[in-house]
Amino acid sequence: MTDWKLVDISDTKPTTIVDEIDNLDAGGLQTEVDNLHANFWQEANHLKEVENRHLQVLVTSGMIPEDHIANTEPSRKLDWFVTELNGRFNPDGLSIPLKGLEIGDIEIYQMKTDNDTQIKLKLIEKDGQELERVLNIPADGSESAVEANFFNNRLYLRW
Repeated sequence: MTDWKLVDISDTKPTTIVDEIDNLDAGGLQTEVDNLHANFWQEANHLKEVENRHLQVLVTSGMIPEDHIANTEPSRKLDWFVTELNGRFNPDGLSIPLKGLEIGDIEIYQMKTDNDTQIKLKLIEKDGQELERVLNIPADGSESAVEANFFNNRLYLRW
């Protein structure tokens, strides 16, 4: 697929892997490697400080770090976008609070290429201002489509 395909947005509450994991009783002794890795990065505040100082040096020297880093490491672009909108990552996708928007104000497109899957998210405010971002989502090798739900003023994207 080389064209943008519109993703349908449902207004029902999504089921997530997090819900399924919460229902499992592991007795506190088992945990997934992905969860341990995510917890480490969330608690590693000293790494955020180093990243911010590095970006300050790049900006001061006249470089635009977002463009270079986004081209060399596309997953960072997704991280920045989710952080910018006060969202959060889930094991199977992400969720973003979109207060003040309705389901008709959101357009989501998906495009699969040979190497990755891209999502184009277009948000239209009441006064006509638009926010449009194209993001690469993690590829797990599956051909499953992106699912979108807008429930309780939160946008849930699952892949």
